Amino acid sequence: MTRKLLFAIVVYTLAVTACHDTEIAPETPFPADLLMINGYVYTSDSNQSVAEAVAVREGEIIYVGSSEQALELQGADTPIIDLNGRMMMPGLHDVHLHIFDIVEADVCTLRSQPYSLEEMVPVLRECVQRYQLEPGEWLQVDAWNFTSGNQPSERLPTLRVALDAVSTEHPIILWGNDGHHGAVNSAALAQARDKNGNEVGFSAATLAGELAGYRQLVSLDIDREPSGGINEQARFILGSPLYRDPAVLGKLLPQIGHKLARLGITSVQDASLEPPFLDYLDNFEAGGQMHFRIQVATRLDPIDYTDRTGGQVDIDRMITELLSYRDRFSDSPLISASAAKIYFDGVLEGDLLATPPTLPNGAMLEPYKQPRFNFDVNTGTGSLLGYVDTGSELCQQVRVEPASFENRERVATFLQANGFHPGQCTISNGVLRDSVEFVNDYVRRLNDAGFTIHIHVIGDRAVRLAVDALELVMADTAGNPLRHSLAHLQLIHPDDVHRIGALGLYLAYTYAWIVIDPPYDMTVMPFIDEVSDPENFYDMNAYYMQNIYPTRSTMEAGAILVAGSDAPVDELSPRPFVNMAAGISRTGADGRALNAAQAIDIHQMIAAYTINGAHAMKQEDKTGSIEVGKRADFAVLDRNIVDLYEAEEFPGISETRVDITVFDGEIIYTRE
Repeated sequence: MTRKLLFAIVVYTLAVTACHDTEIAPETPFPADLLMINGYVYTSDSNQSVAEAVAVREGEIIYVGSSEQALELQGADTPIIDLNGRMMMPGLHDVHLHIFDIVEADVCTLRSQPYSLEEMVPVLRECVQRYQLEPGEWLQVDAWNFTSGNQPSERLPTLRVALDAVSTEHPIILWGNDGHHGAVNSAALAQARDKNGNEVGFSAATLAGELAGYRQLVSLDIDREPSGGINEQARFILGSPLYRDPAVLGKLLPQIGHKLARLGITSVQDASLEPPFLDYLDNFEAGGQMHFRIQVATRLDPIDYTDRTGGQVDIDRMITELLSYRDRFSDSPLISASAAKIYFDGVLEGDLLATPPTLPNGAMLEPYKQPRFNFDVNTGTGSLLGYVDTGSELCQQVRVEPASFENRERVATFLQANGFHPGQCTISNGVLRDSVEFVNDYVRRLNDAGFTIHIHVIGDRAVRLAVDALELVMADTAGNPLRHSLAHLQLIHPDDVHRIGALGLYLAYTYAWIVIDPPYDMTVMPFIDEVSDPENFYDMNAYYMQNIYPTRSTMEAGAILVAGSDAPVDELSPRPFVNMAAGISRTGADGRALNAAQAIDIHQMIAAYTINGAHAMKQEDKTGSIEVGKRADFAVLDRNIVDLYEAEEFPGISETRVDITVFDGEIIYTRE
């Protein structure tokens, strides 16, 4: 035995003794249960060290170093995996996904395909037949793509008309693949309920009356009647059955576990899990089938804890319930319920195909622009014609006397005279999910109770308000000990970058979104900046282009980058290597980069997926890097992504496959 190896064994023994002072450490850590040799072992330690080999015993790493010395830990029955130069890295950490939705259930689904309205109708009619729905029974449709497709026709001018063409006997709802948008037919709109549970229906009258609070979340047609688009909270007052049924999705956990293993993902945070799903995780772990670690950011909807008479939210009851979930899993080695989810706002996509265009609902510091858009149903093409001057005397008159511009004939006259719908005189900064007062109080109570707070923020106003709330509770702490985090951060005002860094917040950017995508960008950018030159759509002088996903700036300011796929948004798969490639290149299919100065390097990206993710989930003592004393969670890749980065072969990174996944020292996946 070499002196170097003997020293490693002594260090290991001391470490075990220190960590388990009530136990007696073994005299030596060998023979190993598993040896992995002759590899490019990217450790993700503080020095980003690279080794050749790793030895594992009882699920724990006992040696990291050379292949020659690792082989000295070989026993008579020790399996040896020769990596043949392949790259091995710590098991990946995805800190923002929706785990029960990453495999396809047996439901009607559009699979995020960009169907036109004419193409969509026969697909959904087939679903009605396949599931043998009785009259009055709901058709719920998964993975509808809001930002691509949906082109109207002369026969089907709106989503509502298209879904009515599918069926008038069944309420129909399309659930957007982003978790925020939806679309419904007339039968579903008629079932909208007021705060007392009375069925009043969505209509021009109720949106001006008892359902006025949902006005900005419902798309309208030329007559100011609902045109089918229905977003955010408005989707949940229609009385539809459970969209995410735990009894259905809970049975998919074996498939979910296999999918994570196939991608090299060994630790996840479910970014917004409803409490009924916890039973299924508990049973899955108890059955010995769970081969991943999970932190749950539990989502409690304030409306379920609101007194209907006084309108007060019972935060005491919310905290008590969250504490019960945390306590339930306090002794679990794989499940933690120590985080809570808050939504500050919605999303930045609007609908240019509606008349008037439906504005985005993400919370913004400046009001949304009102683009004038023309779509030709004959050619299937559209173009920006200009913008409405919402500060004009005409628009001021519309806002003062809105009822005078709701008559069909007057609207038609207004359109012909001015070239835009009077509804485009609306001024909106988006919609906050809950009041600032409630969120500030809830954040304080969660922090005082020791919960990690995971906050959805998209627009720059939402980011600012979230930082305001966290500053109030983190002023007297250093280092963000509870690991509070923000997710998505599509737009951050420059004034807030250093505030985020000063708090040491964990930032779960969705890297696969950080690319130029013209169909998607057309649903966002015209509402934020006035786009006058189609040839210079991606103008770097525009506010959106300068401040979209500022990953490098926030990192350099002191924030900690982690990785969150937000699967199943866009795709069911968490696609970690697609995310990595996008984050380090910010380049889409056409080769153009989206604000390339904000790109990060491969080492920073790997850290986001490994050691930083482990820190975010408070498990850095056992995962996130390949070091002696930590759990043996590894992913063996079919290519070296560091070499590909240095050669600027970014597409090759996105095509990476995992050959082997090891969890707690057990090989749980081998690619055939």
